[in-house]
Amino acid sequence: MIEKKEKVINKRLLFGSIAVAMLVVGATFGIVSILSVDNTIDEKIIEEIIIPEKPRTWHELGSDASPGAGDSGVINVYIYPHSADPGTDYATNLTEGAAYAHFDGTPSLDEALDGNVPYDTEFDIVVRCRYNNTHAYNSTTPGWDMTYVKALMTCADLSIGADTEMSEVQVATAGTTYMWVQFYVNNAAAGYTIAHGETVNVTSFKQQAYY
Repeated sequence: MIEKKEKVINKRLLFGSIAVAMLVVGATFGIVSILSVDNTIDEKIIEEIIIPEKPRTWHELGSDASPGAGDSGVINVYIYPHSADPGTDYATNLTEGAAYAHFDGTPSLDEALDGNVPYDTEFDIVVRCRYNNTHAYNSTTPGWDMTYVKALMTCADLSIGADTEMSEVQVATAGTTYMWVQFYVNNAAAGYTIAHGETVNVTSFKQQAYY
């Protein structure tokens, strides 16, 4: 009788071990199933994420001359004899020798120009600027984009209202590194004049880029 009872106990123990093993397998299968479902949900969420593009706006750039390597900025300012065809004449490199007055190359625009402007003689104001590719290169087109550049001038002495937008022409490019632009004002094609002994103060120039 004792021997028979032991056999029953062993069978029960064996059955119990099998049951535990089945529970462990079931639990493992359940975890794998849950992970599989979670991964599927994550993938669906990722597929619906939309990354918005940062909107472009106008930025005012440094207005001091002689910009450093890689920077945008003012290269020169010319008081130039009035042009009847500025779209052509100012799309080329201008020379300081042909200007009545010009910027002398010091690091600040808040100084008098070098030279003398004759009175009662028509002239235009031309500002030569450089733009780097961060500010004026359209990588989508790709190419340099003149709609990305702008300049504003204020000069009460010449009746140039506050932040008047200047006309612009592209002068040259250096691959995808730089673009040179000349901005000008010419008094609606009539040119400006000053009286004898008159001093003119251009109170504001703003070089801008759209990025």
